[in-house]
Amino acid sequence: MSADLLLVSNHDTEQWAEDGFPARALRSSDEVREAFAATSRRRNPVLWIADHPEQVVPLAAEAPLVVTNNRLLLLNEAERFQRELLQIVFRIVLAPGEGVHLPELDEMKDILAAPNREDLLVGGSTDPVNQLVLLYRGNLQPVVVPYAWFSRRAAAPRPDFRDFEITDYGQTVRLGKYEASVDAVLYAHDPEYRRKARARMVEEDASFGGALRRLRLLKGVARSDFPDLSEKQIARIERGEIKKPHASTVTAIAQRLGVEPSEIESY
Repeated sequence: MSADLLLVSNHDTEQWAEDGFPARALRSSDEVREAFAATSRRRNPVLWIADHPEQVVPLAAEAPLVVTNNRLLLLNEAERFQRELLQIVFRIVLAPGEGVHLPELDEMKDILAAPNREDLLVGGSTDPVNQLVLLYRGNLQPVVVPYAWFSRRAAAPRPDFRDFEITDYGQTVRLGKYEASVDAVLYAHDPEYRRKARARMVEEDASFGGALRRLRLLKGVARSDFPDLSEKQIARIERGEIKKPHASTVTAIAQRLGVEPSEIESY
């Protein structure tokens, strides 16, 4: 179990704990209070996951007069007053509602259980007034990206900031039919991520699926934009579930992306 990942368990999330989710499960109000006391002065971020705000709102009455590095991911909406109370307790609070999008619950579970969750996304929102996209990584570290960064990339179709979603198990930002890989977002906006990415280039996914995903996103083509091939089929190839696609499938993919079939694996 991870010391920096805590799951406030109830009847909805208890199955996570029973399935081996890599977090310490807090199953009573006493355990919640004890964990809060133990983590309040930790320098490293501690991510709390709770299904409903009522499970952690009582901590506001016990909050120390220090800024903690506790971060809270709520799986359900909180009322405005509940959110204000929780912001006394937690340095960052992420919850659905008010324009904030979170992945589907099954995807969220897999993202948070991933050893590299800080390199994946668990939520975000768009701000048309200031033309900014606010993204949250798997450790709830925020990343702010200007609309212009998406718009100036040589890709078609153009991004639709009114239709925002985190897809592909936290690996893709979808804006209408436009997609950007989270790798590209973090590479451009996080120097530390950029340094790590360069160091692991030799370990990069060299599979056909990995090359297809990189090439597709480079060309700005959505998974749904391949004639005679389903979105699900393209997703399965990219995830490595189909390791050796049929020659006719590879040809169809190459034609849509404007390359020779033999070139795909070079990306």
